[in-house]
Amino acid sequence: MLMPEDVRLEILSRLPVKSLMRLRCVCKSWYALIENPKFISKHLENFNDENAHLMISYQVYDDDGPNSVTSLFKDKTLVDLSYENIHRPISRELLGPYDGIFCLCDGGLITLWNPATKECRTLPSYKKNLPAFATFLKRNAIFGLCDGSGDYKVVFICKLWNEKIQDAYEHAHVAVYTSSTDSWRVSKGNIKWIPYVFESYYNNANLNGVFYWFVSRAGDFHSKLILLFRISDEEFQEIQRPCIPYTPFESLAPLNGSIALLHLDESNQYIEIWVMNEMNWIQQFAIGPFLGVKSPCGFWKNNAVLMESINGKLLLYDLVVQEMRDLGRFSSGELGAAILIYCYKESLIRLKGEEEDSLSDSFDIPWHIMGEY
Repeated sequence: MLMPEDVRLEILSRLPVKSLMRLRCVCKSWYALIENPKFISKHLENFNDENAHLMISYQVYDDDGPNSVTSLFKDKTLVDLSYENIHRPISRELLGPYDGIFCLCDGGLITLWNPATKECRTLPSYKKNLPAFATFLKRNAIFGLCDGSGDYKVVFICKLWNEKIQDAYEHAHVAVYTSSTDSWRVSKGNIKWIPYVFESYYNNANLNGVFYWFVSRAGDFHSKLILLFRISDEEFQEIQRPCIPYTPFESLAPLNGSIALLHLDESNQYIEIWVMNEMNWIQQFAIGPFLGVKSPCGFWKNNAVLMESINGKLLLYDLVVQEMRDLGRFSSGELGAAILIYCYKESLIRLKGEEEDSLSDSFDIPWHIMGEY
């Protein structure tokens, strides 16, 4: 029987990536369909938050020192708590994901990684012309789609350390990679370098191509703010925090189409949930008290809160039935060895170009903008 084209497309677009990678071998027409950008977009739409899997990253310690581990829970409902360790090509910083793509940072080198297709793409690297005595101190990379153009961008924010004076440079530099040109450039937005100190490069949230971080102004540790960045126009903007005492045990995460702040009140062990509505913060609710909780980590499918305990366990609190579940112990519980969580939705996005070996020239950081040579 001949299957109507729209029915075939609908069925295929609801299959997992592993199956689709095999089905490309059925015939040329199926290969062309599965590789088509419109089909890839439709597949992404079907694999929404309800189809997401919980992925976590944490550190384990052995005789060779700390080792980063990435684990994927197999059951998207978390009824079955079995998980598998995922090999990643670089064991350093894991940032993202966006449309199923992660950024892996190792110094000034950035690699895009799609765990579902097992494809990687190392971006053109920076030339090694840092200012004298300068080394990379902290790095952050965000990855997103520029609305309307179909062009993917990677935004790289780097903080430098001056070995001579044993202190950090005051400003962080911003550079942008675009997939259409396969090259780096200075940000075209309102800031080429940013006078902020990031409280955590890992603790960021992404909602519809807008990224959010906890920051303070350089030289003013007490100026606790939230910094947002729109990837479409490459503009930064400051947002005031809710009128609550600052604590390092906070996180930002999407919740029902808005950005939420999860705040641990250490005095009574309650977790407060604040939601931003038209740049104003409204306290949605408070849950607890929770004894032995170190920090809230984020939300799971809008109806549960993930948190880390002081002894390194990952906990899941169901907001509907108001019950706590223990998902297992993954870290030593030490400060700085946190469990990082990711709402992972697999995608078909291809990372390898037609001429993988012919990358563009390296990007030369314009240090003169920062007054450094």
